[in-house]
Amino acid sequence: MDFLKKHYEKIVLAVALVALIVSAILLALKIGDLNAEPAPATVTKAAPVPRVTVESYSNSLQALARPPLWTNASVDMFKPLSVGPIIPFPGSNEFPVILMKASRLPFKLLFKIYSYDASTNQGYNFQINFQFRNRTFFTRAVGDGIKDHYEDTGYRIVKFEKKSATVNDPSFGGMHEKDMSELTVQHAGDNPVVLVLGQEAEEKEPVAQVRCTATGPSGDYRRGQLIECQRRTYRVIDIVVDSDPKRMVIVDTQTQEQHIIKSQQ
Repeated sequence: MDFLKKHYEKIVLAVALVALIVSAILLALKIGDLNAEPAPATVTKAAPVPRVTVESYSNSLQALARPPLWTNASVDMFKPLSVGPIIPFPGSNEFPVILMKASRLPFKLLFKIYSYDASTNQGYNFQINFQFRNRTFFTRAVGDGIKDHYEDTGYRIVKFEKKSATVNDPSFGGMHEKDMSELTVQHAGDNPVVLVLGQEAEEKEPVAQVRCTATGPSGDYRRGQLIECQRRTYRVIDIVVDSDPKRMVIVDTQTQEQHIIKSQQ
């Protein structure tokens, strides 16, 4: 150990010198390889290039130099063309006002329940509902209006008549007596409407669904109303729903010409 401690620097210097000599030898060998002559390259013969025919190119050049003459027959630009018969557009001669359907709308009130005094033969405490929304009215007696503190229907009870009929109803075991009592209501200025207990009623006044031309807008009309269609105005004179086919009678307000239109349904 004492020898290594005394000669440590000399030993390290000797090792470095050996490494330097080895590096020099390797570098010399690399330089020799780079200076050596390269091996001759191997050359492979390619297939001979086929001869190109230039005849087609020569013909094209000649065609460009001498273009062919236009040989089509000339056309007389001012000669009238021959066309087939003119077919009119379908429906072009049809009356523009179209009656899609005619019907009576459901009445908005429904007679539900009542109380009855047999000693006086009178009904009272009538329950009447709106048919198309949840709203109930209780009217005390005949002659009273169908209303409450929040809403007034505009109708008044004008008559009550107790009735019954024998009907065949399997859900009740066959023939039985059914209450068919009638409640007559009326709006000021309108005709009275008879409501049968538990049954839907219809409006007295029919309604016509009318369309202006096959692709135009549609709307509902009643007697006396005006229909605007293709810059003309027509007044609805009558709507007949109790016949087949249903029909509507209108009159042109300018020419007073009358038209009867049959329903599409």
